[in-house]
Amino acid sequence: MTRWAFVAALASTPVLAADPYDALKAMDGHWRVTTGTGRSETVDNACSRTGLFFVCEETIQGKPTALVVFRPQSHGEPGDRGEGKLAYRVQALTAGADRPGPWKDLVIDGTTWTISDAEHPGGRKTRTVITHSGPDYMHVEVQAEGKGDAWAPVSSESFARR
Repeated sequence: MTRWAFVAALASTPVLAADPYDALKAMDGHWRVTTGTGRSETVDNACSRTGLFFVCEETIQGKPTALVVFRPQSHGEPGDRGEGKLAYRVQALTAGADRPGPWKDLVIDGTTWTISDAEHPGGRKTRTVITHSGPDYMHVEVQAEGKGDAWAPVSSESFARR
């Protein structure tokens, strides 16, 4: 499963709406992704709510890559962590039918979305932090756990709606 499957699926408006699924709906569409090394790709998401679940079929450079599934933290309604934060579980199913990894946690706090990744070999954890600058742009940074409460950048991408 690629990191793109989670990151590309999380393009959204930074505003929390009355319907907690509204933030997720904004990821539908066409995006130009530029990595920190200058590589550029197109990412297309076809998204919809299916009831309790919200799904996005992701295509990168014209090739289907993943189906990203969002489930609210609590059954029936999106998880509300208080103070306007929403919580979801996220899973990516790859087009190659690979065995899915563990569900990840997504917390939406205004313009910042944080995906807590699984622990990697050696006990080092990573997370993906997505910072929105309006509905058509976001900065995505993968961070690795450092000493104490510090997180160090590992990689970054910029998403712009096309």
